[in-house]
Amino acid sequence: MASREPELDHLTRLLGQCLGRIEEQAFRLQDDSWQADEHGTFAAMEDETATLHDLVDSLLVCAIDEHADLNAIVARALLDQLGTAGVPLVVRQRLDRHLPKVAGAPADVAFAVRRALAIGFGRPEPGTELVLTTRREDGHLLFELERRGGPIDDHLAERCETLAEFTAGLNGHCRVHAEACGSLLLALELPAALAFDER
Repeated sequence: MASREPELDHLTRLLGQCLGRIEEQAFRLQDDSWQADEHGTFAAMEDETATLHDLVDSLLVCAIDEHADLNAIVARALLDQLGTAGVPLVVRQRLDRHLPKVAGAPADVAFAVRRALAIGFGRPEPGTELVLTTRREDGHLLFELERRGGPIDDHLAERCETLAEFTAGLNGHCRVHAEACGSLLLALELPAALAFDER
């Protein structure tokens, strides 16, 4: 499985970027002032949808492992997200080193974590503080992202609803709490693999 991890990471990253572009075009279509035909929005969405299908097919071929290392996924996804932040941030990690694996395909868990990070980061301002935590609670694994500072995304509710639906497909839950001051807490609750199932 180790040889497949870079390919899975790459495909998952591409999938997240593709979905982000589709989401952006969808929000443009919802804006009455946006003239979709003038900007080729429909054609762009068709192209991105075709790319999405290809990426999903590739992930289905690669994602054969049934368990995911949450800490490793968080660490890789964080590095990618920091690379696109564009401003200096304060990041604190509180990762439980003794976590069991997640009962879920690495590609699926990585996608959920990457989407959570993208939502949590939003459009950060210099000095925005982020705290990332992983821990075990009541037989589940938790990934929590707490952000202090920065504006709240106008489309936060819609983006979180999409993430919640995806996480539910992993037999997990997604919780979000946002305050007007810019504080945000996003938590993913994921099922832990049973000890005798881990490889």
